[in-house]
Amino acid sequence: MILPLLLPLCAHATEGMWLPEQLPELAPALAEQGLEVDPARLADPLADPLGAIVSLGYCSASFVSGDGLMVTNHHCVGGMLEYLSSGEENRYRDGYRAPTRQDELWVGPTGKVWVVESITDVTEEALQGIKRRTTDAQRRELVDRNEKALVAACEAARPNRRCHVDRYDGGGSFRLVDALELKDVRMVYAEPYAVGQFGGDVDNWMWPRQGADFAFLRAYVAPDGSSAPFAEENVPYHPAHVLPVQPAGVSPGDFAMIAGYPGHTNRQQTAARLRWEVEEGLATKAELMAGVDEILHHHADRDAEAAARLGASINGVENGLKLYRGELEAFGASDALARKEADEQAMRAWVAADRSRQARWGADLAAYDALVAEGLALQGRGRVPSYMVWSSDLLSAAHTALRNAQEASKPDMERDKGYQQRDRERLEAGLKRFERSHHLPSERELLAYFLGRYQQLPADQQIAALDALLAEWGGVEPALERLYTDPALLDEGYRLGLLDAELATLTASQDPWLRLAAALESFLGEERATAKAREGAALRLVPAWYAIRRAWATEQGRPFYQDANSSLRLTWGHVQGYAPENGLLALPQTTLAGLAAKAGPAPFDIPADLVADALTGPSHPSADPRLGDVPVNFLADLDITGGNSGSAVMNGRGELVGLAFDGVWESIASDWVYQDAVNRCISVDSRYMLWLLERSEAGRRVRAELGLE
Repeated sequence: MILPLLLPLCAHATEGMWLPEQLPELAPALAEQGLEVDPARLADPLADPLGAIVSLGYCSASFVSGDGLMVTNHHCVGGMLEYLSSGEENRYRDGYRAPTRQDELWVGPTGKVWVVESITDVTEEALQGIKRRTTDAQRRELVDRNEKALVAACEAARPNRRCHVDRYDGGGSFRLVDALELKDVRMVYAEPYAVGQFGGDVDNWMWPRQGADFAFLRAYVAPDGSSAPFAEENVPYHPAHVLPVQPAGVSPGDFAMIAGYPGHTNRQQTAARLRWEVEEGLATKAELMAGVDEILHHHADRDAEAAARLGASINGVENGLKLYRGELEAFGASDALARKEADEQAMRAWVAADRSRQARWGADLAAYDALVAEGLALQGRGRVPSYMVWSSDLLSAAHTALRNAQEASKPDMERDKGYQQRDRERLEAGLKRFERSHHLPSERELLAYFLGRYQQLPADQQIAALDALLAEWGGVEPALERLYTDPALLDEGYRLGLLDAELATLTASQDPWLRLAAALESFLGEERATAKAREGAALRLVPAWYAIRRAWATEQGRPFYQDANSSLRLTWGHVQGYAPENGLLALPQTTLAGLAAKAGPAPFDIPADLVADALTGPSHPSADPRLGDVPVNFLADLDITGGNSGSAVMNGRGELVGLAFDGVWESIASDWVYQDAVNRCISVDSRYMLWLLERSEAGRRVRAELGLE
């Protein structure tokens, strides 16, 4: 069966994050551009090379040895290094290199790897029961129930499985993803922060770059080969497929492709949605993140324990802050929004100009516009309360317990996703990891900050239960004193016990954190209910919007592809530079000489011995004759977004030649609007990775496992 999802296909390969199943239809264009692997193999997640591509849940990674060795970005393992850190031994700052396999360190209960083993179209099953007269509320309930049933059947009597359903076309089609979940992940090799994330926030999104943004992990399983939690007796996992690491790297003009798990893009959103972001959303998010960044730095810059616990959080906040500010700058300095609005107006005129198109889509288009307008009127209402929960480990733990108790009173199949029996292990892992991640002084200041921001919200966003609680406690400062004086939630046994407590017990508790969580939940629960009410209409109307977008793209002879949704995707192009502005040309490669020249004060404070070794690059065996030096980072017109971090960059034979880790400043708004001339992905070259590995005994052990010693 040819699914609507697959049509139309177009050979404009540099734009778009494509589903594996679409690759065979693009075979002629791919072969012409330099692909040597059979496209039919790229359509199979169980074959090479896709069988080696895995998800960490928030980043991508790849198996590179038969003993479960994985490679991903350095910034993707920041939270793991933070878990392994303390004020006395800051591995987030200093990195970690395991001298032997026995020294590989467990990264904690939240460290997981998912190996996709099948992707199945389940559109018919997901939409089962929906009739012409089905109401929007019934539609949402039916799809939700059907998805849970599909997942339950997939995971039944298979404790190693983690299944989920991906939605496409806004709910027009569905895929069931069956993945093996590996629960014992260990740190093998990570450079110090100054090397791995050379340039820090200063160089983030910038070119030229010289980052060593790579790290190695290993997946372990029980001695019988089954997936198991961390245990000393566990043994390395043996993947069915691995990517060979190509020590020759890539050169300008070479074909390159990426397979990974891009998060979310918004290119198929309405122009009205983008305008709201430009005029309201981005500025608010940037302002809030700037306040968080200032508070985190205030503590991390003064206290060693804070620096060890907050490093990954600071990195994530600063990345988001730079993204929001960059998108604002990009849209303010370009006509991208105007072009998107003009294109959409032309599309709407095209629908209106034809009687059959108007009959098919006119009513749905008008209804969808009304739904979008209604959503934009509500947009951002819950941001400050949600950020308040996010910023506090203690509040997050209390809120998790409260939400779990709310859902536990229901039959399992009626619970909200994330709070079913299958989610119990994940909830416990988050509460256990708390011990290694929380930092009370900064958390207290963050909660004060968000409570202050809350008090500035308009009247229609005030929360009566929260206002009453703060009044009872005498205001913000007395409330903070009450909350942070010997909180019971610091005890792991108490935290975990809350997951077994009944809702009545939690709501009657005098624990100030549970009371604060309940006050916020009185508002956040209403927000979720509103979202659910709108979801049914969206499941009916968004597929129609996608159908119009697809038909319009075909009319214009342009590619149409799904927005990224954290599912497995491929993108391809070539190694090449770009013109960041009139009169300038950005070359596609950087070298060790550039690394040495940029070295200096933080965030460019790499070790002196590394600088000295970098200066010998021209005489190194892996030096590129055309460059006269060892390549460090390279550019390619590969279409990526968040979640692609850690994705393997492969040559036409499916060999790993680098790792994607960033985009360039000029393409920072590409989640909304793609611009071919400046859309570039920054990757670390395999030659630089291997050059660094050979500098230590631990690194040479990794090289040997890669078959390169």
